[in-house]
Amino acid sequence: MKPRDCFGVVIRSLGMITLVGCALYIYSTIIALLAPQTPNSSPAYQYLIAAIFLLIVGLYLLRGAPHLMRFAYPPDKEDLDEKPDA
Repeated sequence: MKPRDCFGVVIRSLGMITLVGCALYIYSTIIALLAPQTPNSSPAYQYLIAAIFLLIVGLYLLRGAPHLMRFAYPPDKEDLDEKPDA
């Protein structure tokens, strides 16, 4: 397994962890909407904004983060010369 492939696996794993965090924030949003407001609690929209942000980041990482992969491992000349079979 090449370092580029290992880096891709790590990126996708971080994407899964981020999506789990997103699910927890969605759960917190539901709880905040259903429970009566207490003086020290955060409004539900703050949880929702965090959940949306984590969802976007998590999906980007889960898809392989192509911009980050290209930055970390620029394409070689061999990669540019290879053409996919059509």
